[in-house]
Amino acid sequence: MRLYLIPTPLSAERPYWEYPLLHETIRQVRFFFVEHPTRLRPYLQRLGLHPDSQLFGWDSALGDWPWEAYQQVFLARAKAALLSEAGLPGVADAGHTLVRRAHAEGYEVIPLAGPSSITLALAASGLSGQHFTFWGYPPIEKRKRYQFLQKVFQAATESTQILMETPGRTQALFEEILQRAPHTLLLCVAHNLTSPTGFVHTYPIPQWEGQTLPKAPTLFLLGR
Repeated sequence: MRLYLIPTPLSAERPYWEYPLLHETIRQVRFFFVEHPTRLRPYLQRLGLHPDSQLFGWDSALGDWPWEAYQQVFLARAKAALLSEAGLPGVADAGHTLVRRAHAEGYEVIPLAGPSSITLALAASGLSGQHFTFWGYPPIEKRKRYQFLQKVFQAATESTQILMETPGRTQALFEEILQRAPHTLLLCVAHNLTSPTGFVHTYPIPQWEGQTLPKAPTLFLLGR
């Protein structure tokens, strides 16, 4: 019994992480745990999805996949796969509950190689990859957001700190960082990774002032 963790491209323009094992795995599996079946079905079909395959969608109200999906897979001791909307499932993404259940059921969990925005950004940043923290999304409420960012800035004096924001709020977070972060820190912006319009740049905080970021997936890394 196996649960495959299947990466999906970060950018539709350059899906260059597709290699033979990926196609072979998708052809063999009949049960897929995904966030939105309608979004991922065309991608899976292009890679050889069997017509009888079933895609289980994430239930946002439940914060998990439906219990019936777990029963259908694990009672049959069937092979299954987990996919994210983009990148590596289970890393800054939903999926850990399924993986934990698979371990409890005695499944072999097999992660396939592919893109992870966090590791790509960290590797390209020039900041320390020996010690780092990924914070995820900052709070929306102003007071909590301010306190959150102060913790990030303080920790960045000792190790690399990574955070992200939704595309619609990327510019606002960028401006907050420039306004509030100590000017002794370096800021790396990893924007729209693997896309033809993407970039990774690392500069001292003052050097970023006055710049604007287009709306696209972006990670911010702070350190020295």
